[in-house]
Amino acid sequence: MKMVDLDQTIFVPVVDETHGGVTVEMKMTVGEFFDKCCQGFKPEVVEAVPVEWLWAAQNKMLKSPRYNFEQCAVVGQLIRAWQQEQEAR
Repeated sequence: MKMVDLDQTIFVPVVDETHGGVTVEMKMTVGEFFDKCCQGFKPEVVEAVPVEWLWAAQNKMLKSPRYNFEQCAVVGQLIRAWQQEQEAR
């Protein structure tokens, strides 16, 4: 399964036929794009992995005799990205 951030800002090229085919860019979120351009389509919204699971996984990795730095670093990056997102809100 792949996920998309419905709040991500995108720029959609729109051709204005009333002004000789001039192309302009509309700024909108991915969710707004679906609402305006894909009538009747509602993407499935699923819950993300709880951050508590990531903390538990990282703690388990740190205590493991087969500690893997790369895996632990990836989980750490996910946790930091989540924390930054929470601070921005």
